[in-house]
Amino acid sequence: MGAMSYEAELQRQHPRYRLPMRATIDGRIYQVHDWSMNGFAIEARGFTPGKKVIAHLTIPFSSYEFSLTEVPAEVLYSTDPIGRTSFIFLTLEDGQVSLLQYVTDAILSGEVVRAGDVLDVARRTDMVKSKQVPPPPRLSTRARLAQLGRRVAATTGVAAIGAALVAFLSANVYDELYVVRPESAAISAKTVNVAAPSVGRITFINEKKQVSFGEPLMTVNPAVGNPITVESPCDCVQVDQRFANGDFVKTGDPVVRLMRADAPIVISAIVADKELMSLYGVETASLVYPDGTSVGEAEILWLPGQGGTQADLPREALTVLVAPKKALSPDMIGQPVQVEFDLFPDSMIGRLIASATRNTATAGAQSTALLTGEVKP
Repeated sequence: MGAMSYEAELQRQHPRYRLPMRATIDGRIYQVHDWSMNGFAIEARGFTPGKKVIAHLTIPFSSYEFSLTEVPAEVLYSTDPIGRTSFIFLTLEDGQVSLLQYVTDAILSGEVVRAGDVLDVARRTDMVKSKQVPPPPRLSTRARLAQLGRRVAATTGVAAIGAALVAFLSANVYDELYVVRPESAAISAKTVNVAAPSVGRITFINEKKQVSFGEPLMTVNPAVGNPITVESPCDCVQVDQRFANGDFVKTGDPVVRLMRADAPIVISAIVADKELMSLYGVETASLVYPDGTSVGEAEILWLPGQGGTQADLPREALTVLVAPKKALSPDMIGQPVQVEFDLFPDSMIGRLIASATRNTATAGAQSTALLTGEVKP
């Protein structure tokens, strides 16, 4: 590459390149001695410092040229003895600046080199021969089938993973929006506690599971006075005995827990107050018992402030009573139950879908009747 020299401070310190360039001024062509981003110098006499000219600059390459037309320039100095005149650019357009900057960067990076009186591209060329890529090997029928099988298996696996992910996310969103789960739920019935009538020792307690009305339940022998016998207030089932024969008790201690023999056994679910309000349009619930039995569409029997006047239900605040939809025994009272309330059927979207389903079923039935001739059009 040609030599480079640097201008003094007053000449803005642009590197100058002694590389091929022609300058056309007033119709006459001059060979450029050197040039930079600030201006250029030619081998010529007769120019007056301060004179403004319009130059046409050409940078020759091996098979093409770069041209900068109508470049305003001013004579910076002219030395007649050595016959050199220096010009400074007045204004350059963005495209002209970009072209000069590209050429200078290419010179500095070594991509453009001098080849005689022209420039040439050293490393970039479009005449590169393309590599001959060998054709892929021909596979046998068995190999092609095996490859196809692997692709199908991979595609199926990806699709299955995507479907599982979509189902998981959909289930989570559905649970968040439409499913209410109680804080706790258990098998329950309306019961009554039979308390000790006095301080003393229990000398008799009835061990029978079912007791009749008036049948002795327990006898307490106080420290002073005669033994006191407590009788059953109903035909009842003993749900729980909290004391045994020979135990000491105080007055009012609950000794026996009774349930009326014909009292209904239900599912009692305690629901948070902020979620209880959303259940007043719901009619059923889903249940899962400790033995794994699942029950769907179990009827909601009672909500606080709503429901029948059935007095034998264990009604309490913030408690929802659900029909068990399964035969239960008094021994199961207190066992936990998993309960879920589905709000979707009572939502706006659920009602729209149900209405559309009913209309579709009705239209289908009418069409079938017309086709079979049962109904005249």
